[in-house]
Amino acid sequence: MKILRIVYDWPDKNTIQEGLAPAPYELSLAQIRLGHKIVVLCGNLNGKNFKRSRFKTELANGLITVYNMPRALAGFGPFLTTSLVLVPSYIYLKFTFKPDIIHNHGHLGVWFLLYKFLFGWLDKTPVVGHFHILAKSREVALKKQSDKLSFLTKYWEYPIHKFSDLLMSEVSAHIIAVGNDLANDIKLFYKVRDRKITVVESGVDTIRFNNHEEKYDYGFSEDSVVIGNIGRLSKRKNIDKLVSALSKLDEKYKLVLCGTWDRHYKDSVQKLAENLKVSNRIKYFNSISYFEIDPYFRAIDIFVLPSSYEGLPKVILEALSSGSKVIASGFTISHEISDLHFLNEITVDEIANKINEVDSTPSNYPASRKIIENFYGWDIKAAQIDDIYNSLKS
Repeated sequence: MKILRIVYDWPDKNTIQEGLAPAPYELSLAQIRLGHKIVVLCGNLNGKNFKRSRFKTELANGLITVYNMPRALAGFGPFLTTSLVLVPSYIYLKFTFKPDIIHNHGHLGVWFLLYKFLFGWLDKTPVVGHFHILAKSREVALKKQSDKLSFLTKYWEYPIHKFSDLLMSEVSAHIIAVGNDLANDIKLFYKVRDRKITVVESGVDTIRFNNHEEKYDYGFSEDSVVIGNIGRLSKRKNIDKLVSALSKLDEKYKLVLCGTWDRHYKDSVQKLAENLKVSNRIKYFNSISYFEIDPYFRAIDIFVLPSSYEGLPKVILEALSSGSKVIASGFTISHEISDLHFLNEITVDEIANKINEVDSTPSNYPASRKIIENFYGWDIKAAQIDDIYNSLKS
C-alpha cells in the first residue's frame, strides 16, 4: 500500500526532534516492515537544510521518501508556510506517487483538509485523521490555569488549529485518537460517531529505549535521586510547580530539565529556582537529538510530567521503557503499568509527596516492561492501523 503521511516535523539532525516528530517516524519504520511504501510531507526546510539543498531525503532503501517544506513563522505557526506549500505538493504527488491512503497528523494539513472538504466528491483518496491533541481541550486546560495566551496564539494559531480539527473530523474516512480522553473530547466537540473513531495509543521503540545500555552522567553524587523531565518545557506542563516541589524535598533529590522552552518561561522558572534556593540542584539541557536521547532517559530515577493536558505523551512510554519510575497527569492509559503513578491534583505539595512516595516504592520494571512490549511496541501499533486502512478499502 502507498501511504502519504502529512506531519509537521520529522527527526533530522538539522531540525527540532522532540514532541510529535519521532512518533510518525517510528510508525513509518514499522509500516514499511509490513510491506508499505511511504511519502512524507513535513516542515523540515529550515535554514540548515536549505543551505544543504536538502529538499528531499530517502530512508530504508527508498521505501520512505521525505519532502522538506518551509518551516513555520514564529508566532504565526505553519499556516502561512508549510500548510500552503502542502496543497500543490499533494496534488503533484496524487498523480505521481498515487497514494492509496493519506494519513494526516494534526493541524498541519489545514488547507489540504479544506481542499478535501471542498473537492472530496471528486478526489476520493481516503484520509485517516490522526489526533495527537485537540485544540479545544488544550485551550480549556490553559484557561483553567489562568494562563495568558499571546495575541497571535489567541486570535490566529488557536482559531486555525480548531478550524483544522473541525475539518479533520469532517473529511476523514476514519479518525485515530492517541488516548481515550482525547477520543471522548473529539466525540463531544465534533459529534463524531463511535464507529468512525479508533483509539490507537502512542508507541515506543522498545529496542532503543531499554535499561541495560549506557546511561548519561548528569554529574550528581552517587546517592542522588534524579528527577527528570524531557520534552517541551511549558507552562501547560507546570515545570514551575515541579521546581517548587523540589524545595520541599530532601537535598538528595536533583532535577534535570531537557528540551525547548516556551518563550520567557525559562527565565521565570530560573528566577523561581533562585528564590527557592534550589538552583544548585537543577541542571538544564537544550533540546537533545532524538537519536541520542535514550541514555538521558536511563539516567533518570523518577520521570515527572505534571501536565494539565496531554493526549498520550510518548516521553512517558520512553521513560518507562528505559527503566524510570514515572509520575504524571493530564491523560489516561488503557493498560495499568506498575511503575506509572498518577497525581491526584497538580499542586506543589502533591508533587512533592508523590515523589517521596514513589521513591520509597520498589520499581517493578520487569512487569512494566512486559506491558510496554506487549501493547505499546510500534509493530503492534502499525498492525492496528493496518486494520483501519484495510477497512477503508473494502
